[in-house]
Amino acid sequence: MDNNALPRHVWPLVLICVLLFVGVAQAQPGSTAQANPELVAAREAVEAYFRAADSGNPDAVRKVFHDDGSIEGVLGGKFVSWSADEFANRNFKGEPPAFAATIQRKIDWLDLSGSGAIARVTVKIGPDKTYTDYFILFKLKGEWKVGRKVFANE
Repeated sequence: MDNNALPRHVWPLVLICVLLFVGVAQAQPGSTAQANPELVAAREAVEAYFRAADSGNPDAVRKVFHDDGSIEGVLGGKFVSWSADEFANRNFKGEPPAFAATIQRKIDWLDLSGSGAIARVTVKIGPDKTYTDYFILFKLKGEWKVGRKVFANE
């Protein structure tokens, strides 16, 4: 046995550590391991929603959703469900929201399978409001768009 070589029983542990490192690197936004063009395009669809919401423009918000897209969640203790059109008309009035400067968003993870993807996003508005949004994305006609946005308050 070479004095500089690792003992045989250590190699499985080394392999596990390498695989864990690669898995963590793939999950991190902006990592080089995330060069999968479909994953990048799906992430861009979520970020397009962020930009549209920050603009306050209801047409821009509608554009990031598929035609039959919807938004669902619990609001005031009641389940709500809106079409993308209803959501855009209800929440966006053509100007950036007053709290736009205090919004912090983080794509916690993004999982892709074929022409579908799901992303979990943490949204903080000011010091005391935190939401978790889930974006269900679909690639149709060569374009990733939001099929459903589901929100939950913490």
